Amino acid sequence: MIRAIKLILLFARVSVQNIAAYRFEMIMRSIMSVLHLGAELVGVWTIFKNTQSLQGWGVPHMLVLVGVYRIIAGGIRMSIVPNMRRVFDDIRDGTLDFVLLKPVNSQFLVSIREFIVWRIADVILGAAVAVVGCVMLLGRVPPGPAAVFVVMLAAGFAIVYAVWLILATLCFWFVRIQNIEMIFWNVFEAGRFPIVIYRPWVQWVLTFIVPLAFITTFPAGVLFGDSTMVPRATPLLAVLVAVVLLVISNRFWRFGLRHYSGASG
Repeated sequence: MIRAIKLILLFARVSVQNIAAYRFEMIMRSIMSVLHLGAELVGVWTIFKNTQSLQGWGVPHMLVLVGVYRIIAGGIRMSIVPNMRRVFDDIRDGTLDFVLLKPVNSQFLVSIREFIVWRIADVILGAAVAVVGCVMLLGRVPPGPAAVFVVMLAAGFAIVYAVWLILATLCFWFVRIQNIEMIFWNVFEAGRFPIVIYRPWVQWVLTFIVPLAFITTFPAGVLFGDSTMVPRATPLLAVLVAVVLLVISNRFWRFGLRHYSGASG
């Protein structure tokens, strides 16, 4: 465990050093994060200029959801996406050999090699918006739901990571699957809105087939205590879904490695 933490800190430090060489770019990208968040908030304002609520979700509820969406999206783009994109390239070019030769678990190593440090701005801004929405609704951030919220966020990140690892593993058989990434982001966009606004069959799909509800809507509902949206067993179910997907993605990764021929294959 200590060795794993040291490796994560090492790669994080290298990523910071790399981005430090282009400080102006980091500042500009952080400003773009603020502008993107502003555009999403304008979208919320536009919606509620024409209606009082979305199936019971008012402005404070939507602010919490937008905040959760930004936290998840920022975390995905900060670590999961850049590392999985490198896996795409390594498998296609045969350079995954250099990873497999290291005395470290290959799945762990390919998952921590790169961090887009400036994306932390998305996470911080998202957290700030979620807190504002929660305070508007409840007057404070309740510590109990906040602790469960953190657990559900962790489960949400684990679910997304598992999905991306499965997509990356497909590269062992398919030359190019980058277009699948566009499908992922298009589906993920649906998480900007509470799943209750969709038709019942779509809600079911976004909960049990594509578990998007566990990534955005349910964590937001836990934070502001919507018992109708988030049944008591939902956090436990979120953790269960995350564990199952992590196990499946790990098995699939190891299965894929057995079909990797390398640069000399």
